This record gives sequence, structure tokens and C-alpha cells, in this order.
Amino acid sequence: MKKLTLPLAVLAALSGNAAFAQSNVTLYGLISEGYVYTNNVGGKSMSELKGNLQQGSRWGIRGSEDLGNGNSAIFTLESGFSPDTGTSAQGNRLFGRAAVVGLSNKTWGTVTVGRQADAMSQTLQGYESAIQIAATGTHIGDNDNLFPTFRINNSVQYSGQFGGLGFKTVYGSSDRAGAPSDNRSFSAGATWAQGPWAVSAAVHDIRRPSSATNAAGAVTLDYGAFSPFITSPVSGAGVARQTASGAGGSYALTAGTKVSLLYTHTEFKYIDNTGLKLSNYEASITSFVTTNTQLGAGYVFTNGKYDSNGNKPKWHQLNLAADYFFSKRTDVYLVGLYQKAAGDAQYAQLFTTGPSDSKSQAQLIAGIRHKF
Repeated sequence: MKKLTLPLAVLAALSGNAAFAQSNVTLYGLISEGYVYTNNVGGKSMSELKGNLQQGSRWGIRGSEDLGNGNSAIFTLESGFSPDTGTSAQGNRLFGRAAVVGLSNKTWGTVTVGRQADAMSQTLQGYESAIQIAATGTHIGDNDNLFPTFRINNSVQYSGQFGGLGFKTVYGSSDRAGAPSDNRSFSAGATWAQGPWAVSAAVHDIRRPSSATNAAGAVTLDYGAFSPFITSPVSGAGVARQTASGAGGSYALTAGTKVSLLYTHTEFKYIDNTGLKLSNYEASITSFVTTNTQLGAGYVFTNGKYDSNGNKPKWHQLNLAADYFFSKRTDVYLVGLYQKAAGDAQYAQLFTTGPSDSKSQAQLIAGIRHKF
């Protein structure tokens, strides 16, 4: 990160107010790029150079101003991009990852408004092996949005920390006159942390995401990217309502070793009145075996059921990862992903990858990440 501070004299001259001397602005970001080999995409192997593997590439500006009495004004502008093509991510938005401004109080918490992640992803993603170390090895289709694939427009967030207990809630409005439920989002989460323990729970409810009648609503453009679940298999109709809930916990065995458990449940109600239920069960472990080398492994089981025909698709997924840190800012990583379809599932589909023509798919990822 690079902090940009302007001399008091310059700020005073520009603003006429010496209070601005207590402001600061920070430029930050990261670039993650690597090589990906997938053994089966539509029946063929594929090699590609790909960005946004071990974290999404981004650059951003954040700032704060001390207002006195424990109060601060804050803002964040964060832009995602694809380093292999140079294009913007998150639906080709300039600041698709975050665009928020708000007020913070050291005692009562923080309120921000703008575009930001939902409370469930913020609360539970730290228990997911994909977020911790395993690149794009998220739950199939990122069906619970923990990665998160999409963020919330028109949103207001409150977050507060009271001792070991933290709360978050995010509401994204539809911004459509006379139709408050057409493309709106509500989410909430809570985390308790004490010593080596952390436990969290969260919920997320979305009405008419990516609505054809409300492109200015809470969830648009980037909803359901790389997901096989956002349309009805019966009619191709879109989602009328998506609800998700979950809980997770972790325990630090030592200063560098942590075990995590995660459960999420997602329900899709389609416009044609059919539905799908998916439950994700995950266990993972990460460990710094040396000062510079972190290893990790995660297992995910996803169990689904379509109410239209009673089909019960299932997927097993294994994530293995190794990460070597040259410094706090630069590391190289090697990740192996394997997914096996079971039950009524006809194919495997790792995240950001096309489906296989069989019941299995494997992927090898090697890359570099640099933070600034």
C-alpha cells in the first residue's frame, strides 16, 4: 500500500479549513495471474493464462477524515480487473468491487452507502478454503455467493463490533417506483470470536435478482456468472427469489494452523414456480509449515434437489493448495482442484470453467500474486 499525504499548507490553501490536515488517502491493490490447465471442458483439455485466481485482481483508493470525538468520514473506491486482458471485471464496471462513502464511530460502528458486498459473504467467506488458499475452488456455481460473484447496488450497510461480537447488515433497494421487491436484497450476519475460536452465522434474501424489468436494482450484470443454477431447467425462466443461510466456525490449533467448518443452504425459486435446493458442507485446514510456506486442503460436498422432477444432483470437490511467500507482498501458489458429479448430476463444473462432458473435472493452477 502507498499512503498519499498532502502537506497541511496545501490542504489549508485549497480548503481554507485546517481540519483537513487530519485526512488521509491510501492507494492499494493486488494483481493475481497464473496458468490454468483443465483436463475436460466439453470433452477437451484446455490450457490458459488467467487472472483473478488467488484473489481477484484489483486497485483501489480508500480514505478517511477525523471528525473528532471518535467520528470519521470514510470512503472506498475499488475496481476489479482482468490482468490477462486489462478489462474491467464485475460487469465491466469502473468501481465494481466497491464504491462507498460513510460515517464511522469508534463506539457505535460504521454506516456506509453505495455498492458493496452482502453481509453473508463478508461474514462467512473466511471459513471457505477457496478464500483462504484454494484459488477458485468455491462451491459449485458459487451458489451461496460467498466468493462473492456479485455485489449489491443501492445499498446501506451497518457494521459494529462490541467486544468479541460483531454484526453486519446490508440492504440493497430496488430503486423502482411502486415495486420495492423487484430486484432488492437484504442480508445480515454475526460473528463471535474468543481466543482461538470463531463462530459465525448469516442470511441473505434476494427478490428478482438481475430483473429484466429493473436493471437499476440491487443485483445486476454480474449475477450468477459461471453458475448452472440461475435458470429453470424446465423452462429456462430466471430466478424470482434466492435465499441463503449458513454458519461456520474455525479453531486455531497453533499460531499458524487453523481448521474450519462451513455449512450453507441456498434455495432458488424460479419465475415458472419450480425450485432448487442446494446444501454445501465444507471442512478445511490451513497451516504454515514454515515461516514462508502455507499448505491447505478442503473438501466440499454439495447436495441438491429439484422440486420439478425430484432429481437429486450431488457433487464432491477436493481442493489442495501450496503457497510460498517471498515477502508480505509477493507470493507464488500451486492449487489442484478436483470435482466429481454424483447422484443425478450429469457433469462437473469448476468455478469460472465450462462444464465437462463427463462426471469429473480436474484443474491445476500455478500463479503469482503481488500486493501494493
